[in-house]
Amino acid sequence: MATTPNHYFVIFCGGTGPRLWPQSRANHPKQFLSLIGKKTLIEQTLDRAKKVCPSKNIFIVSNQKYQEKLEKLIGKKIPLENFLYEPAKKNTAMAYIFAISKIYQIDPNAVITTSAADQYITKNLKFKKNIKYAYNLAVKLQKIVTIGIKPTWPNPSFGYIVPQQKNNQYSNISFFIEKPDSDTAEKLIKKNSFWNSDLHTFSLKVMLDEFQKIHPDYYEFFEQLSKKTDHKQTEIIYQRSENLNINQAISEKSKNMIVVPAEFNWSDVGEWKSIYNEIDKDQNGIALLNPKIDHLEIDSKNCLISTSAGKLVSLIDVNNLAIIDTPDGLLICNITKNGSAKVRDIVSKIVKKKKLKKYFLN
Repeated sequence: MATTPNHYFVIFCGGTGPRLWPQSRANHPKQFLSLIGKKTLIEQTLDRAKKVCPSKNIFIVSNQKYQEKLEKLIGKKIPLENFLYEPAKKNTAMAYIFAISKIYQIDPNAVITTSAADQYITKNLKFKKNIKYAYNLAVKLQKIVTIGIKPTWPNPSFGYIVPQQKNNQYSNISFFIEKPDSDTAEKLIKKNSFWNSDLHTFSLKVMLDEFQKIHPDYYEFFEQLSKKTDHKQTEIIYQRSENLNINQAISEKSKNMIVVPAEFNWSDVGEWKSIYNEIDKDQNGIALLNPKIDHLEIDSKNCLISTSAGKLVSLIDVNNLAIIDTPDGLLICNITKNGSAKVRDIVSKIVKKKKLKKYFLN
């Protein structure tokens, strides 16, 4: 249990996970799926947060349509008033402001750690150690502390953090690059860059100072929201907000951030390749999302299979594929190149067609 009563943990749980279609859908996205392990990703994230903070200090930011799912799944694990439902999707910068405004009313001296709801992390004791260290640095140096992940391949779906110098403790940050192409990502890795985990720790005052300097409009929204606005007033404030993520709004412009290398194993569980990398494989590199799936292969290697139990999947002369079968959708994509990252592009095409949009939105 945490020994620092002013430490709070905020989990952002509003994404739709389009790169994990056809399993992840707008009404039942990846944070509510048990993709790796028996628990859902949001349950795993909450379990980690409880190793850092007491339950009363854990907040979840989501949107109204997930209220029933969230409260049914984890409603008894934190106070119901700690579920914060946004009136509209305006990306993570506004979600930060919304959460900060609520915590400010409880403790203006709060130190906050933030996390997405859909990350997969192992070595939880090292996670706790890293977050505790980030907390101490945030208090001592009065900086925003982010956790950097050592890249394993030039993934164009991630943001990259370029440190000024690399050491075993922490580094100042030269700049952020959001989702570079593969060639640029490879060059960044050679410069000892990190993947951006979006795990941030900061004192409430420091983050508000950055918003006031860099995006004063967001600071104005904070001032309004911290006055205990009702739903209608909150809705009006959201209507005025830009649609920026926290990296666009703050990280890419702030001069007051440092990066700490992660000691734990991390995956954003953002695409089928990342799922394949995390789960067990047989001698031919075949991975099953459901161990009850029956399968045979001839001259086939390095594939991920997901379908319902009681169905036989046979592979002949194919390699490096994700084959994801659901009752109303089938995806086949390459998982060695950028194929699994392009699933988002397929989803964009699906939702633009009136006849097809039900396959993601419903």
